[in-house]
Amino acid sequence: MKFSSHFCEGHLPIAFVFSAPGEEEKRKGKPVAGESGANLEAALVHLHSAQPTLFSSLHRYDYRITNSFAEPIAVALGHGKSEADNREIQKPQNVQRVLSELEGCNLVILCGNKAKVLSQAIRESGKTIIEVPHIGNKGLNSKFKIPNQIRSASSFDRRQYRIKLWAEAILQAIARENAT
Repeated sequence: MKFSSHFCEGHLPIAFVFSAPGEEEKRKGKPVAGESGANLEAALVHLHSAQPTLFSSLHRYDYRITNSFAEPIAVALGHGKSEADNREIQKPQNVQRVLSELEGCNLVILCGNKAKVLSQAIRESGKTIIEVPHIGNKGLNSKFKIPNQIRSASSFDRRQYRIKLWAEAILQAIARENAT
């Protein structure tokens, strides 16, 4: 299986597209190597439980994973930012790279605003796309509010609740796609 800080070939025809690899991904040489990856694996438990035929594995690296920008970007790496600019993402050679890396995938899940910059190009390539927030803790916290009865739960339990909501958002979007 092919790995780099921004790409995992996987063997299932579902792809997850994130923004850009960071310091952790550069160090480990695999995409979504930190908390986002742990959150993705927790979400796969929910996705597999609800749609075991579609999400047939609980392991993130069984799926295609790429990023809207290939080069690691992080403040910890000396950059003043942690994501590429939209102009960088939309450069023809970058769009072509992403489309090439998505070859063989029918369903593409765009995780976060930077991944969504590629939605038109990916949709025009004939793939089904689902758009959800980034599964990093910041993305989960900003998008999925928790009800009052869960506010006193541990931070781990609140995170698990938000991860379940993220997985449900994917399942609802798939159901809407299938209804059309």
